[in-house]
Amino acid sequence: MNDPTTPSRRYPYQLAVRATLRDTDGIGHVNNAVYLTWLEEARTRYVFERRGLEDLHELDFILASAHLEYRSPVLLHETVDLWCGPSRVGNRSWEMVYEGRARGDGRLMVEARTVQVQYDYRERKAVPIPGAWRRLLQEDLVR
Repeated sequence: MNDPTTPSRRYPYQLAVRATLRDTDGIGHVNNAVYLTWLEEARTRYVFERRGLEDLHELDFILASAHLEYRSPVLLHETVDLWCGPSRVGNRSWEMVYEGRARGDGRLMVEARTVQVQYDYRERKAVPIPGAWRRLLQEDLVR
């Protein structure tokens, strides 16, 4: 892999993903649904690493919405540097923003945002973001 590209702004987390054959469609580029999986991987790794989580049962949020802007196609075996970080912190939810660029030439491939809701799976309801997690999100705000 080449050296990572540079994002348009400071993000607290970066993940490199490589397009595989199963990611592509009949036109030869990565299918639009694959991008959601890549965002999920970056988001989940960010949360687990930032909070020091180790087990799936510690996961305490749900995805409420996702918005993607496809800027340039990703082709087989291309590496995408995907950055993410929180952009807004509410009482029970937070927004994440994402930027993906081609490792080879730095072209912008995807911009996205998602909203996560803090969630108690046992009670099956939204809950306030815990104080320690709120502080970490606020420290990492992407501006």
